[in-house]
Amino acid sequence: MLENNAPAEYQQAPRRLPPKDVQNEILQNLRRYAEQFMLNPAEFEVAGFMTLTTANLEIDPLSTEFALASVYHMVYLRQFGPFVSRFDTPEKRAAFVQNLPPEDAAALRTQLTDEDEAYETLLADPAPNMFTFLAPFSLHHLMQYFLMQEEGENTYRTRRRAGDTVLDIPKNLAVPTLKNYQYIMSLTPAGNAYMQPLASTDGLKFSGGKMYFKGNDIQPVSEVELQNMVTKEGIESIDLGMLRIFYSIILREFEKTKYSNLQDVIKLYIPDLAESMGLQRNINKAGIQRLIETIQSFHNIVGVMHGTRAGKPSKSLYPVLNFEGYDDKTNTISFSSPYMNMVIQTVYRLAIVQKKDGAPKLTKRGDPVRNPTHSYCIKTSILKERNKAAIENVVTVVQLIEQCGDQTPHISARTMIERNPQLATRLEKVKNPTSLLKRTFEATWKLLREQTYLSEWYQDIQLPDPADPSVIPSLKTLDNMVFTFTHSGKKKS
Repeated sequence: MLENNAPAEYQQAPRRLPPKDVQNEILQNLRRYAEQFMLNPAEFEVAGFMTLTTANLEIDPLSTEFALASVYHMVYLRQFGPFVSRFDTPEKRAAFVQNLPPEDAAALRTQLTDEDEAYETLLADPAPNMFTFLAPFSLHHLMQYFLMQEEGENTYRTRRRAGDTVLDIPKNLAVPTLKNYQYIMSLTPAGNAYMQPLASTDGLKFSGGKMYFKGNDIQPVSEVELQNMVTKEGIESIDLGMLRIFYSIILREFEKTKYSNLQDVIKLYIPDLAESMGLQRNINKAGIQRLIETIQSFHNIVGVMHGTRAGKPSKSLYPVLNFEGYDDKTNTISFSSPYMNMVIQTVYRLAIVQKKDGAPKLTKRGDPVRNPTHSYCIKTSILKERNKAAIENVVTVVQLIEQCGDQTPHISARTMIERNPQLATRLEKVKNPTSLLKRTFEATWKLLREQTYLSEWYQDIQLPDPADPSVIPSLKTLDNMVFTFTHSGKKKS
């Protein structure tokens, strides 16, 4: 795996390069100085790129001072051997880019906002100059890549070596909207399915929707015993966003089988998972360990499902998420979720439209007609937002708007907090609740505009302005402040 152990000056994000004609003039000048200094011209071009993109100095790139600064970078460059010979001509550079697998390219590229433009420019150039070639890539990773190829190492792991993994992580979250099942991925104890944190699940096992103490397969855990295990401790730190992306992945894989098969274990290529959560694809070992620890932290959360059994009310309990392992050789991570599998299957069954005789209503192709069960209005990129309480507020608002259809949705600030146990718990503990409410609701209204498709999907929808103090509640206004999201109807897709 590529390590970002370059000196700090080489880990800085490159600034935007000058126009192509200016680039060519700088490169020509560098080659002239390379001849004068008796240096390899291609290597000196790379050193010039390093001077241009890593130094916080305003140096004329056509000056002798710039050339001398580039000589300094040659010291760092030379420790990687003659790797520059792999792309020292326009023809070699073009061939390298055309033959580079997409997953390798993604790992080599920088994480700049304008990297897509730089990479597209490179792909379209039949004879790229050195600056155009280097612009989209992390130079340090590029050097490591060639070195590992020369040394015959197989440590550069790509999706091709990852085997049977989920190939496309959804770009939008699947947010449940079916009545009585909208809290599937919430800690709000309401409806027919929700999640509940326990102090610990050590010494417990699950079977057939029941929870037992290990060593006792006869008598399941009683309701009183269960409630004694329920805890609010650490509830604020639960990463519901990660659980929501896992739920969306399982649902997407179920849809791919035409709702016929749910996988017991899901395997994900770590760079894909990292990217979906707003992290860098070339995540390092420490980042991978944090992902694993987060997944393992869900071990103490159970999924609660209410239903009927033999005509009587019933309550079933399932593990929300099990960490199944990390494969260092393929750079993949595996997990399972008995709870998500069961709830997805249940929601699918309940959504099927039935005829008067109880038989499912079918389409012309013979597929069951189904009522809408999820909204896909929220982008997965919302998960990089640090204010997790604001993300849950966004989920609540989107659910409300999607469920109301053409009716005018409205909700009080108090109700939003009641549906957001993480925010409610923080409000009980924080010294300055007014400041917390301000930060959370400003972020909520901002995310509604930037990380959802509400404005694109609903005609003339009115979303609160994050800069408007009249839509920011305080403890005194929680009950009286009501948010209304007027619109002129949902646009036809």
